[in-house]
Amino acid sequence: MTIYVDPAARPGRAPIDEDYDERPLGKHRDPLWAKVCIILGALVMVVSGAAVVLPKVLAAWATDDINKEDLLPPELVAKNIDGPINILLLGMDERTGNGDLIRTDTIMIAHIPATHDSVYLVSLPRDTKVEIPSFEQTGYLGGTDKINAAFAIANRTRSPNGGWVGDPTTAGRQRGVGLVAQTVSNLVPGGLQFNAVAIINFNGFRNILKAIGGVDMCVDVETRSVHYDRNNKYHTNEVPYANRKIYKKGCYHMAPSEALDFARQRHFDDGDYTRQRHQQQLLMAIFKKMMSKGVLADPGKLLELQKTAGDLLTMDLGATAIADWVFTLKGLRGDSVVPIKTNGGNVTPDSDPTTSYQVLSQDSLDLLKSVKEDKVYGFLVRHPTWIANSK
Repeated sequence: MTIYVDPAARPGRAPIDEDYDERPLGKHRDPLWAKVCIILGALVMVVSGAAVVLPKVLAAWATDDINKEDLLPPELVAKNIDGPINILLLGMDERTGNGDLIRTDTIMIAHIPATHDSVYLVSLPRDTKVEIPSFEQTGYLGGTDKINAAFAIANRTRSPNGGWVGDPTTAGRQRGVGLVAQTVSNLVPGGLQFNAVAIINFNGFRNILKAIGGVDMCVDVETRSVHYDRNNKYHTNEVPYANRKIYKKGCYHMAPSEALDFARQRHFDDGDYTRQRHQQQLLMAIFKKMMSKGVLADPGKLLELQKTAGDLLTMDLGATAIADWVFTLKGLRGDSVVPIKTNGGNVTPDSDPTTSYQVLSQDSLDLLKSVKEDKVYGFLVRHPTWIANSK
C-alpha cells in the first residue's frame, strides 16, 4: 500500500511504501546495478554506496550503448552540477524515414535541488500556449503556438519536392532541442539553464518493457485505446470508438504493448493531464520493476536492459563527466521522485474558444520560477495537492 505524506513532514520525498527500507545508503546491500538507472523522467541515474568505489567502470558499462550528442545551446548550459540540477526531458516518436515532422509530445523538467536528495518532475502539457522564438535556419519568424511545435519547427528540413519533413540526424536533433530549451527558458524571468537533456524515444520503451516482462499498473479512469481493438490487434488508423480496447479501472499486470499503449492515450476531459499522470505512473512502474529481485538477480535481463539503452535515449550531459553524475546522484532512491501536476491538474483553456491551447496559470509560472530559484520544496508546502499520485 502506498502512503502519501505532507511534504513538510518528509522533506523532498515522494510517496513511500510501508515496507520502505530506511537503512543508511552506505549499508545498502543491493547489487551494483540496483542503483544504476537511465535518466528518463522518473528514472534518474542513481547508485548504491558500494558503486562509488568504481564509478567509472560502472558508469561506462551502464551507459555504453546510450547515444551521446551535443544538443544544448552553450548559452543555456549550466556550469556544473555542484548545486541545483535541471534536466530537460523530451519524449517523442522518431520514426525514421516516414517524412513526418517530429514533435515532442512529452516535455518535462527534472529538478534536483542542491541537497541532491530528491527529484521533482514538472510536466509541461503538450498544448501549452507559448511564444516560440524566431528560428532563422528554418525560416520561422517566431509566434504563438503549442509548446510541442517548437522541436518540429527547428528540426524540420526541406524535402526534394520542397515540403517540410522531420530531420532525424544529430544536427536536426540539436536544432530541435535548442529551440525547445529556449522556449522553456523564456517562461521564467531571467531564463532557465539546464545541466543535461535526454531525448526519450517512446519506441525504445517497447524493448525496455519486453526486457522486464511488462509492469503492474493501476488504471484510475477507464481508458479506450485509439490504436488497439477489442481483439488486441494494432491498427495504424484510429479504431472506431465502439471497437476500441478498454483498460478497465483496477490494478493488474500489463504486457509491454498494453502498458505503453495505456500510458499514451490522451483523449480525456482534462486535456493532457491524465496522460501526464499515466506516463509518470509508467515510469515509476518501470523503475520499480527494474529494481525488483526478479530483474536484479537475472544477468540476462540486466544485459538486455543495457543493450536497449541505445534505442531509448539520446543524451547530452553537458561538460560533466558521467562518473561525476553517478557520484553526485548517489543519494537518490526510488522514492526520491516527486511528480508534480502543472496547473494543479486543472484544465485552463485559452480565452479564445477557437483554439485548443492550454494556458499556464500564474501558480504554474511561479512553480517554474521556484525551479530556477531552487525553492520547489517551499512551493509544494504551499501547494501540497500539486503532488501527483503516480501509483
